[in-house]
Amino acid sequence: MLGKFENFPEIVHKEKEFKTKFSVKELQKKIIKSLYSLNGKEIRQSHITTTISSESSDYTVIFELGIADGINFNYLDASELKRCLNFLKNRNFKTLDFLMVNRYYKIKSGKGRTPLKFDYQFLRFTFPSKCLKIMIYHERGPRRIPLDELISFLAKQIL
Repeated sequence: MLGKFENFPEIVHKEKEFKTKFSVKELQKKIIKSLYSLNGKEIRQSHITTTISSESSDYTVIFELGIADGINFNYLDASELKRCLNFLKNRNFKTLDFLMVNRYYKIKSGKGRTPLKFDYQFLRFTFPSKCLKIMIYHERGPRRIPLDELISFLAKQIL
């Protein structure tokens, strides 16, 4: 089923609720479009988290996102975006689940960048009354970005 990961873990590592003025359909469109625009984008880690050491400011993150479809995830590219928006024309998603990979790179002046270990997370968005609830299950990786700050970053992109 599009938007739902059948094996989403029962226990999550972090969750946060945000009040919203948007309808569920508008909110779901904003989530999908925001994550699509974030997909593959290179961002300085210091723009996401405030709890990094000064040496960490030379790091960048590239997010890779896939939307759930049963037991699989489909890369959130232009065709998948169109598919999701077409789905929303007829009905709402009950939940929206994503696989998020944080690709970290150390920036070396004049030498390009060096890849570091990646983080892998499952994201779940639910829609209680007048709210957006974001849940994260950290699958594996060094967790370079604290999960509460990652949730706040995602909420800023969406809301």
